[in-house]
Amino acid sequence: MNDICKKIHDIGIVPVIALDHVEDAAPLAKALCSGGLPVAEVTYRTEAAHDAMIEMRKACPKMLIGAGTVTSRAQVDSALEAGAQFIVSPGINADTVAYCLEKGVPILPGTSCASDLEIAMYYGLDVVKFFPAEQLGGLKMIKALAAPYNKLKFMPTGGIKESNVNDYLNDPVILACGGTWMIDKKAIADKDFGKIEELTRNAVKAMLGLKIKHIGINSENGNGIALAQKFAKFFNGNVRETSKGWFGSDFAEVMDEDHPFGKHGHIGVQVNNVDRAKRYYESQGYQFDESTASYDEKGDLKFIYFKEEIGGFAIHLVR
Repeated sequence: MNDICKKIHDIGIVPVIALDHVEDAAPLAKALCSGGLPVAEVTYRTEAAHDAMIEMRKACPKMLIGAGTVTSRAQVDSALEAGAQFIVSPGINADTVAYCLEKGVPILPGTSCASDLEIAMYYGLDVVKFFPAEQLGGLKMIKALAAPYNKLKFMPTGGIKESNVNDYLNDPVILACGGTWMIDKKAIADKDFGKIEELTRNAVKAMLGLKIKHIGINSENGNGIALAQKFAKFFNGNVRETSKGWFGSDFAEVMDEDHPFGKHGHIGVQVNNVDRAKRYYESQGYQFDESTASYDEKGDLKFIYFKEEIGGFAIHLVR
């Protein structure tokens, strides 16, 4: 997987944009970035696409900008001239794919059947778009196709919305999802970019799935096991010993005196995907203690602490 696709994966949701007016590009880019989605697929469904990408990059230089609905070499050239960092096409055109590879720009071609995937693999691609996703059978169809083509990752687009985005994102065959639900047409027409930012924040919140998993309490004077027993009784759970202390039910972790975290303790925050949550919080200015990071056998992040405490509590993300 190339670096651009890794960034797309860690962002999770790619807003798909069709702008009629170039002057809307900069405020829209700022709203998406402020809301937590610093990426856009600007489609060549309108004449404004080329200039819109230029304005978005000017307004938000760190934003990941891609060109969508690309169907020809001429559009590839136009997109690259405008600063596009990746190309997305509605179908898989062998000539367009070959041209993008020649130009050294990542392309996510649209696929809908096994034959399309064969073409993608012939050209050495490992990530494809799946379009239109819901109309073609959604995640069940993608998983069926992925079984014999298990080296491919998919970016489904079409019919994805806040209520079903995690059905897709929680499956390992999915790189990210393309969507339009945060790009409210009326809000853009009314120049209400605050509404776009709000919808974007809601999309990110839904994707991350933030929940308090447990509270950690630092023990002292050898009272750790006794505290764990009290919490287990309160929550009608059981005491479970770990390498650093005891769980007094799933909701309360008591740390032994050799492994305190935070001045008063710690808070475990559960998320759907730690890599995506980490990327989001970093975009909001938070820093992490990389020495606490833990990874699974596939190299995916599953646990990490923030550097800063809040109210005397250390905070960690956990999958």
